[in-house]
Amino acid sequence: MSNRRHKYGGRIIDVMAIAIVLGLLGMAIWWVIKTMGQAGQQYADVMVNTTNKATDLACQGNLQAIFKNLQIYAISNDRFPESQEELIESGGYSRVLKCPDPNGSQYVYIPGQDGGMSASNVLVYESEPVHNGRCNVLCLGGQIEPLTPDQLKQAVEATTARLRRR
Repeated sequence: MSNRRHKYGGRIIDVMAIAIVLGLLGMAIWWVIKTMGQAGQQYADVMVNTTNKATDLACQGNLQAIFKNLQIYAISNDRFPESQEELIESGGYSRVLKCPDPNGSQYVYIPGQDGGMSASNVLVYESEPVHNGRCNVLCLGGQIEPLTPDQLKQAVEATTARLRRR
């Protein structure tokens, strides 16, 4: 009879050992899947951030190109273009006058300025905040700044007030 108990007790131990091994194996698989999911999410986040930064840089590159073209125009004509249409016609390029972001809009040019005005005047700006809730702005001094919509509104109002005082 003691032989039966030993065999029966051995089966229980075998079943418990198998259950423990399967439980550990299940936990290991769950941990691998969880870790891979987190790594995949981190990779996706990095790719989205990289794409956003590339779009930001392309937009700023467009604004730099516009500034250089405005400088060339001003040297040739002793003034900046008198309208956005004149700016577009003078450059012969319309692609550069739009933010490359898929949600981006055409840039807005504020005419009537000259090199003797405040360098902080807004010269060209984005009307839509597509860069992490900010709009890229080209100032008369050549600097490019990302502004919130409220900051942009204040900067445009200050520029137009300076233009009215002239």
